[in-house]
Amino acid sequence: MKKPVDEQVIQIDTRYAVILFYASVFMVFLIAIFRDFDRDELEAVHSAWKLLQGESIYKDFFQHHHAFLYHLISPVIDLFGEDVIVLYVLRLINFSCFLGMLWCTFQIMEVVFQNKQTSWLSVFLLASTVIFVEKAIEIRPDVPQILFGLFAILFLFRHVYGREQWTHLLSAFCLGVSFLFLQKAIFIVAGLGALQLIWHFESRFSLKKLITYWLIFGITISPYFILLISEQEFENYVFWNWIINMHFDDAFSPFKVILNSFYYNHILWVFFLLGIINCFKNTGRDLSILSLLLLGSVFLVQAPYRQYFMSALPLMCGVAAYGMLNVLSLKRLKLVVILAFIVPAVFLVRTLIVYPNAPQVAKINWVLNHTEPTDFVYDGNIDFNIFRKDLDFFWYSVAPGKGGLATYQKLKPYTYDIYVLIEECSPRLISNKFIEDINHPIIKEQYKKSSEYDDLYIRKSTLLLD
Repeated sequence: MKKPVDEQVIQIDTRYAVILFYASVFMVFLIAIFRDFDRDELEAVHSAWKLLQGESIYKDFFQHHHAFLYHLISPVIDLFGEDVIVLYVLRLINFSCFLGMLWCTFQIMEVVFQNKQTSWLSVFLLASTVIFVEKAIEIRPDVPQILFGLFAILFLFRHVYGREQWTHLLSAFCLGVSFLFLQKAIFIVAGLGALQLIWHFESRFSLKKLITYWLIFGITISPYFILLISEQEFENYVFWNWIINMHFDDAFSPFKVILNSFYYNHILWVFFLLGIINCFKNTGRDLSILSLLLLGSVFLVQAPYRQYFMSALPLMCGVAAYGMLNVLSLKRLKLVVILAFIVPAVFLVRTLIVYPNAPQVAKINWVLNHTEPTDFVYDGNIDFNIFRKDLDFFWYSVAPGKGGLATYQKLKPYTYDIYVLIEECSPRLISNKFIEDINHPIIKEQYKKSSEYDDLYIRKSTLLLD
C-alpha cells in the first residue's frame, strides 16, 4: 500500500528532477540567445526607440499596452546604440526574469507545501512547459508583469501561511508594479482579491488588512495615473489600452492553446487535474483556487494568446507536482519525470534548429546598412524596422479588415492610404506587406525590388546615389 503523501515526500530522492531541471534551464537559455524574435518583441523595441526620438505614446504612434516597459528599454537602446545587440541584451535581461519566476515559484510551493520535493518538481515542470518558456524569454511586458505578480503571490502567502509581518504590504506594492507593466495583471488582481475575501470570511485576513492592502496597491499605481491626468492623456490611455482591445476581431477559443500545450505537456495537465482533487483533500486549497481562477481568466478574453496562460502556469505546476507525489509510487514518479522532460526537450531542440534568429538579424542589419537614421521605412508587419522612422501613426497592425487600424476605423473615421503615404514620406525602403498593388504607379516609378530580399523595395534615387 502506498504511503500517505506527507510521509512519502520526506523519503523521495529528487536529484534526478533537479538535474533535469537544470538541463531544461540551459535549453531555455539557448533559446533566449538563438531562437527567432517574435513580432511583439520587435514592437516593444521599436516603441522604446520611438520614445527616445521624442514621440509620445498614444499621441504620436499606435500602441495598446502600458508604457512602463518601453521607458525601461529606452536607456538600453541609448546605451548600446541603434544596433541589433540591443535585442540580445534584452533577451538576456528577460532570461534573468525567467529565473526570477522559477525562484518565486519554488518559494511559493515551499510556503504552501512545506517541503522542497514539491518545490523542485514544480519548477522542473515549469521550466519544461513549452508555452511558458516560449513567452518567458521574449521581450514583452508580460514577462515583468508575471514576475511581479508572482512576487505579490509569494509575499501574500508568506503573510498568511508563515505569519510574516508586513509582507502583505510588499505583496500589494508588487501587485501594483505588475499592473504598471501591463493591464493583464487585472486577472491576478481579481484572483488575489477573491482569495482575500475567502480568507476574510474564514477569519484569516482581517478587514483592516484587506483595506490596507488595496490602499497600498492604489498608492503604488497612482503616480502614473496622476501623470496621465496632469498631461491630459488619461482619456487616450483608456481608449488605447482598454477600449480598442475590447473591439479587436481576432477572436479564438482558449482550447486551441490548451490542446497545443497538452500535446507537449500532457503530463502537466493530467496531474494538474489530479492535483486539484488532492489539494482540496489535503493541503494547497488556496493554491488550487487561485490557479483555477487564473486559468479561467483566459476564457474571458477574445484572443487568449499563449502569454495569457503565463500567470496560471507556475501555480498549475505546483498543483501538478503535488498530484504526482500523491498518485505515483516512487518508481513510477521517476519514470514520469523523465518523460515530462523528454517530450518538451525534443520540441525545444527542434525550435533552435528550425527557427534561428540569424536570418532575422541579418535582415535587420541589411536595412540599417541601406538606410540613414533620418530615413523613413515602411515595414507594415514589424519584420525588420526597429530603428527607423515610420510613415503613419499606425506603423503596424495594418492588415485589411483586422488589427489595430481596422479596429480603430470601426470606432472613428480615419484615412489610411499607403500609396499617398509613400508619395508624401518618400521612404527609402518599403515592404510589400499589406500593399495590394505593388505595381501601383507611385511604387513602380520610384522603387526597385531588392536583389537580396524579395519582399523589400528600395528607392531608385537611393541606388543612383550609392
